[in-house]
Amino acid sequence: MSTETESQWDNYQPGDFNLPWLACLDLFRSHGLMLWGTPAYEDTAHNARFPRKAAPDPFHPQNDEDFIHRLDVDWAQPHLNRRLGFFQETAFLHLALDRYLRHVMIKAIPTGSKELQIIRELSSHPLRADARNHTIPVLHFISGVSMDFVVQAWWGEHWAWPPFDCAPSRFEMARQLLEGLQFMHDHGIAHGDIHPRNIVWNHSDKRPREVWEPAGLVKPPFHSLFDFRMAYIDFGAAKKFTADLRLFASNCRPPSKWAAPEQFLDKPYDVCAADVFMLGKVLQGELAEGRQWYNISDDDTGYSKYDHLYSPINPSYKEGRYSDLGRAV
Repeated sequence: MSTETESQWDNYQPGDFNLPWLACLDLFRSHGLMLWGTPAYEDTAHNARFPRKAAPDPFHPQNDEDFIHRLDVDWAQPHLNRRLGFFQETAFLHLALDRYLRHVMIKAIPTGSKELQIIRELSSHPLRADARNHTIPVLHFISGVSMDFVVQAWWGEHWAWPPFDCAPSRFEMARQLLEGLQFMHDHGIAHGDIHPRNIVWNHSDKRPREVWEPAGLVKPPFHSLFDFRMAYIDFGAAKKFTADLRLFASNCRPPSKWAAPEQFLDKPYDVCAADVFMLGKVLQGELAEGRQWYNISDDDTGYSKYDHLYSPINPSYKEGRYSDLGRAV
């Protein structure tokens, strides 16, 4: 890849943002990557080689395993999975197939940036081997001149649709996300931008027809039908902190629906407490959708207690502590 191409990465107009990616095709090919929209990606000769089973451990998949669960009809015709209707490439994100014909996301990140340092740390062997690490698996780091490329497993984005179908599944989702957040904080990393689009799970974004068009008043189960895993993505707003330095000012403005109030005050704030607040808002939002979708009554004792955990009046939530939240789920 030429230095000139990289130096112009920020200068492409919206209509031609694909140009720097195409200029890097040889680099990607050398790592076995087939960029979405290129002839290699569309080559029908690959059809017989697509993986036909999901990895039991999606954080450490084998070469013949897909990263995600799929519908039965998609396993029968896996080549049709090249069409991802929800994905939109950008100047800094692009989809590809790896050499084993699994979907990967390539993210272009400025060389030497804090984001890249944090992703490298979370992907280092001691941390990646820890079962509490709920961050998206990284397959390759590809070095450039001014931009590096992080090749990540592609997991589904629509983890909260439909809402979780039973209390055990909902509590397991919350447990994983709380465990993953505490793991990051234990290693001095605050995410800084937690909202539903920065959380993924190991299932495709396709849903059975009966989920979209339930035949009766009783909605069919979905999340409880398989062993799911949750993961965090996007560390562009992440911060490294210490016990003595947890207050940071940030230009990052998470979506207001999920953000902690102090993130809009233009002064330093506790990044750990803000993370816990944002995750609490995400869990509250998913429960609210679940109540409506499955007609869960507001006086349901189990869910009332769960909902209270993420109330702003709860000190564990407001002050960025995990003990009560973790025990509850």
